[in-house]
Amino acid sequence: MRKISDAYILVGLTWLVLGMLFGIWLGVTQQFQFANSHAHWNLVGFAISVMFGLIHRAYPQLANSRLAWPQFLVYELGAILLVLGKVIVDAEGSDVVVKLGSVITVIGGAGMLALFAMRKSAPA
Repeated sequence: MRKISDAYILVGLTWLVLGMLFGIWLGVTQQFQFANSHAHWNLVGFAISVMFGLIHRAYPQLANSRLAWPQFLVYELGAILLVLGKVIVDAEGSDVVVKLGSVITVIGGAGMLALFAMRKSAPA
């Protein structure tokens, strides 16, 4: 099975490449009303996912928790919904998806906080 640190970094880099393509599209088409979506795409998707992966690398005992993979899935699902919801709002649509995604993303972030706070020290 893939290590959770690798999964976070791989997903984060996928967010990066897709965010770059989205940014190119913004520039080429002059659709700058999506700039807020683009910023969240790269911060919530790329930066935080890679940061979580690096935290897992620095503290490998976090992966031993039964909560590690569910936290990964909850955070990434929330990030997808949040960014998709931002795109919908920027296109002058409903804010229902961004609200749901925001709550799920916060739950995922709180899950990482719980994993880190409850970690067991590595043997000396």
